[in-house]
Amino acid sequence: MIWVVFGVTFTLLLGLLLWASNKALRSPRRGLSAGIGDGLGSFIDVFDPGNARAARDLEDQDNVGQVVPSPDGDDPPYGVDLKTGRVTIRRSAT
Repeated sequence: MIWVVFGVTFTLLLGLLLWASNKALRSPRRGLSAGIGDGLGSFIDVFDPGNARAARDLEDQDNVGQVVPSPDGDDPPYGVDLKTGRVTIRRSAT
């Protein structure tokens, strides 16, 4: 008898969850469905934190830019070539 009660309760809760999810995804308000997506997307942090950390690091690498000299002429009087391992120093104009 208790299994029947659990089965009916589980079926009702599953139906309610499916109905609420369908309504949230079809509603014109985008805030609720975005919140559901963010909540479901955070499961990777719980079950595989190493993979989630690596994915965040890879996303951060997309935002890294190269360091370029400033165009105002205040470049240092030396240049470094990392491929050949050489440093060149320019002579001053004076």
